[in-house]
Amino acid sequence: MKSVTLEETNMKLIIRLENFFLFIAAIYIYFFIFHFSVSVLILFFFLIDISALGYLINNKIGANIYNLAHNLIIPCLLLTLGLYFQVNLFIYSSLILFIHIFLDRTLGYGLKYLDNFKHTHIS
Repeated sequence: MKSVTLEETNMKLIIRLENFFLFIAAIYIYFFIFHFSVSVLILFFFLIDISALGYLINNKIGANIYNLAHNLIIPCLLLTLGLYFQVNLFIYSSLILFIHIFLDRTLGYGLKYLDNFKHTHIS
């Protein structure tokens, strides 16, 4: 069993704190800049977690599907396209994804390695 150093513990704490403040920023933008709906956020917040169903097949497929849904590339692209073309659906979707991903990472649920659901880039 690998022992965790103080440096590793501090790094994990910094990563979680960064994601907590990004979560707060995304919430602020969602509600106070765009004035988007609470009910829509609640309705779609957990939709992204359907990606974990890939683990029913095996760890490799599960991790790949989960990571595809929980990386920051997709919400960044959606936000950029949404702002450029003024498509509220893209902006809505991107902010909900940002909020979900940043909260997950604040709680320690990071991108998954292929061996185990609990083995993440944060753990």
